Amino acid sequence: MEKKMIKKIRKKDPKGLDYMIKTYSKNVYFLVNKIIGYYGKEEVEECVSDVFFKVWEDIDKFDEARGSFSSFIFIKAKYLALDYKRKLEKNHLASSEIDDNISNNKLPEHEVLDKETSREIIEVIKSFKEPDKTYFYHKYFMYYKIDEIAQKFGVTSSSIENRLYRCRLIIKDFLERRA
Repeated sequence: MEKKMIKKIRKKDPKGLDYMIKTYSKNVYFLVNKIIGYYGKEEVEECVSDVFFKVWEDIDKFDEARGSFSSFIFIKAKYLALDYKRKLEKNHLASSEIDDNISNNKLPEHEVLDKETSREIIEVIKSFKEPDKTYFYHKYFMYYKIDEIAQKFGVTSSSIENRLYRCRLIIKDFLERRA
């Protein structure tokens, strides 16, 4: 069914868009809300709409060999929500009465990696064994809390923390070897 949906979207058939929204809206909303929910429901809903529009526009960039369609959607959602967050933070600062020295300081942001490094890190993450890969995906791409992951999979929080710690060590080791 997913392949039919992708074909319909590629042909710009609105039925494909409707099916995509119906299938993924709950998870996309959850992810976007985790990132920008602080700023209000309207911003979350606007961002979610933009995510589906962006997927619709960028469908030709989807490559099954690089990952699943759901990953494609969630990565679009994550980065679009982070863009929204930066804009909202900037607007929030601009509208606040903060002296010039403070407003000129940059807010701490996620480290930006070049595309090649990002692809390599994604390959490292893909190489994780299960359930580590699933836990990592839920924590760092879907922004679940450790307790939520533990409850969802019926394991202890400390087990999740230990596995995620080992995953981060693998990524850190990869980056150190690369440098």
